[in-house]
Amino acid sequence: MTTVEELPELETLTLERADGVAVVTLSRPPVNAVNRAMQLELVAVFDALSQDRSVNSVVLAAAGEKAFCAGIDLRETAARMAVSEDAPIEATLDAGWEWRRAQAAIRHCSVPVIAAVEGPAIGAGFGLVGVCDLIIASESASFALTEINVGLLGGASKAIRMLGPFKARMMMFTGTFQSAADFHRLGAVEEVVAPGKALDRAREIGVLLASKSPLALRLAKESILRLEGDELEANYRTEQDYTTRLRTFEDSAEAMQAFIQKRDPVWAWR
Repeated sequence: MTTVEELPELETLTLERADGVAVVTLSRPPVNAVNRAMQLELVAVFDALSQDRSVNSVVLAAAGEKAFCAGIDLRETAARMAVSEDAPIEATLDAGWEWRRAQAAIRHCSVPVIAAVEGPAIGAGFGLVGVCDLIIASESASFALTEINVGLLGGASKAIRMLGPFKARMMMFTGTFQSAADFHRLGAVEEVVAPGKALDRAREIGVLLASKSPLALRLAKESILRLEGDELEANYRTEQDYTTRLRTFEDSAEAMQAFIQKRDPVWAWR
């Protein structure tokens, strides 16, 4: 397994370590959309941090002012869909395995991971937040599952875990945005802070965690994951299976193209 020192130069993330806290920052302007390169780098970085004894907590943050993460890179996704007939059999059998692996690397990181959310966390961005252990959100933060608007599905497994089944339904069916205050009221967000202060507050909590026994902290994290079991990941695999089914319809591609072209979709029921 690669150590932090052995990591190659990062293209979509930045990594800093100080005072027992690692800060992993999404850095893909303007909205930190998740592409395949980011997925692979998230796996490499979080796997490396899991074995780094100098790190007792991790903060997941994002660069820029437009969004924490606006979701999957739809242009890359559309291009990959267009050549799906030439895709390797592994991608056809399980098209979402790399994205699932990226989220698992965060969730199973050996130390607590704190999300510092400024701006919208949409779709895949919501997924990243949903696999963290704690969430600090600024008043500017918002959360949405907009996949239904672009011919995809996803995020319900995290929303159910964070908010309960009925709010998850509302988010998934409508694609509407929810505020940081709503998420705090429902117990998903630990603390709401002033705009621009989420990273500072998350880092403060990270330093507090870093002062604890490193063995106890790691065992505490592992015990919580074992108590939760594999339900979250099994449920997300089910979501991905339904997204794969949806993408076999022309209406899925139409929704994505309409969004990219900034026009209303024309449904064909096929």
